[in-house]
Amino acid sequence: MNRRVKPEYLLLGILIIIALMLRVGMAVKFPNIFWADEIFQSLEPAHRLAFGHGIVTWEFRDGIRSWVLPGILAGVMSLTSWMGEGSTGYLIGVNIFLSLLSLSNILVAYLWGKKIGGTITAFICAFICTIWFEFIYFSPKAFTEVVATHFLLPGVYLGVEKNSFSSRNRLCLSGCLLGISLALRIHFIPAILFTVVYICRKDWRNKWLPMMLGMIAPILIFGTVDGFTWSYPFQSFWLNIWVNLVEGRSKLYGVSPWYEYFIFLFKSWSWLSLPIIILALIGSRRLPLLAWSALIIILSHSLLAHKEYRFIYPALPMVMILAGIGTSELVLSLSRRWDSLPKKIIAIFLCLALWTTTSIALLSRFNIYNSLSFSTFGTNLEITHLYGVTNNLLALQSLSTHKNVCGLGLWGINWALSGGYTYFHQNVPIYPVEKAADFAELKAGFNYIIGNISIPSQYQNYTLQKCWQGTCVYKRPGSCSQIMERDINSVLKKSGN
Repeated sequence: MNRRVKPEYLLLGILIIIALMLRVGMAVKFPNIFWADEIFQSLEPAHRLAFGHGIVTWEFRDGIRSWVLPGILAGVMSLTSWMGEGSTGYLIGVNIFLSLLSLSNILVAYLWGKKIGGTITAFICAFICTIWFEFIYFSPKAFTEVVATHFLLPGVYLGVEKNSFSSRNRLCLSGCLLGISLALRIHFIPAILFTVVYICRKDWRNKWLPMMLGMIAPILIFGTVDGFTWSYPFQSFWLNIWVNLVEGRSKLYGVSPWYEYFIFLFKSWSWLSLPIIILALIGSRRLPLLAWSALIIILSHSLLAHKEYRFIYPALPMVMILAGIGTSELVLSLSRRWDSLPKKIIAIFLCLALWTTTSIALLSRFNIYNSLSFSTFGTNLEITHLYGVTNNLLALQSLSTHKNVCGLGLWGINWALSGGYTYFHQNVPIYPVEKAADFAELKAGFNYIIGNISIPSQYQNYTLQKCWQGTCVYKRPGSCSQIMERDINSVLKKSGN
């Protein structure tokens, strides 16, 4: 307790605090949906566990998803609902929880940088992982591949870098973290298998045994949870593979060519992809394991027909750590020519300023669903992922605090982009109203309606309450009567969605 805090640890602590503020602040300031799974494969079932109601999609009717992550998030929701009215409190709580998990990547970046190039390399690597726009954007999102990354990187680091742990304990903990990552995202098995073989080689007794014991424990826990929540142990593992790969269900959501992930990267990083890749290649000479792991993640997912940018998320921090190592090599090489300490400090700050500017520039144009463009800056934040269906989420969240809601209609809004009960929170039916004729049949079921197109003229009893950039809340006086087999869960069950 009497020792002075080392300046480098103070800087690391400052970076971690900044990273947490950026991630939570961005999530609260810009609520959005990148892909519907972040709601309906994790937060929505968690809401159903915590509060008793939610939208049930086909994955949770057929049993191809594990309840482990939704169960953990349900606990977070229950414990943090006091932080705000309606859905606000537990949404902030979930953002904080997921953002805290993401800080492991910054710590790993610092430790690896420290091992390879000393304090300056450590600080540059950690700084890049702190301010990089994709990490700030994705970290608070409840995607299994994102959460799995926060265990994957520490697992890889502990597997190859010696520290104060005994070798067996270190490898066992490494295996445990890799096992959690694998259980969360079974598609990472090629990269994790490569990592284990790279670490253990032919040393079966001293390396393979403790690592396998560590991996088996979390996988058994996930399998046991399946046994209690579904029909048999490991059901979500095998059935997910069968339904999506053998039956081809995932192809219904889009099929892309094998090179699509490289197009995604160019769309996200623009022409700056070239210097980033060059810096990562320089860094890969010092840390080839990360380079091979990132490449395996991208190539193994390229073999699958259905592709989404988030699937290769673990490769992004790997590339950025390598780019940080490459950057520090250039900075250190340049600073050796200068005897003056102020010049060295200026070189480091210029490096950090360039990375910060790059991150801000790419964030201002971040939308991988746009056509390929090599612009540097965006001109309108509202067409980026930061504003992805924000208006829908704010509209539903506004109703989460109303006391007189007895039913909600969705007019012109796809249920998958609505935010579900995660944002709505009210224990009342939601009715999808797809065409004007549905009003006559369903109007008795809801006294509030959220729509992004005008209410039909014959229903003048609905009065406008508030709008968010084209998405408006309308209200009618009176009560509601339940309409059987037309609520959102009945509709989804009939359609198989």
